[in-house]
Amino acid sequence: MGYEILRDEELESLLRKVFRENPVLRSQAALSRALASELDGRGARASGSRLRRIAMEKGLARLEIIYRHTQRETGGDCPVCSAPMEEMVNSTLEGGEAVIGHRCRGCEFKVVLERREPGRYVFHARKG
Repeated sequence: MGYEILRDEELESLLRKVFRENPVLRSQAALSRALASELDGRGARASGSRLRRIAMEKGLARLEIIYRHTQRETGGDCPVCSAPMEEMVNSTLEGGEAVIGHRCRGCEFKVVLERREPGRYVFHARKG
């Protein structure tokens, strides 16, 4: 059985309706469930990362990230929005530079000193 992939415009419209009815969604799974109830068995789907990206790009919601500690290396692509991460450097006493963390170019995600990754996303609807 196949499924339909929603166009960005249609997904944005559905997300606007979901956020009007749910001002705070405490997880990405809750957002997916709320969207599924709006789709009402249509067989359409959207991945969690795509839902996050559209909600942030279109200004539909403010994203709160609850972190968890990890042993994985930081750097590369952002785990929140897939944008490239850039190094945050600081000057040393000897005149050199030291990498103190990584920051995302696309969203507010950053990792400083301790390694951490997103554990949960909380979506706060924006007015408008």
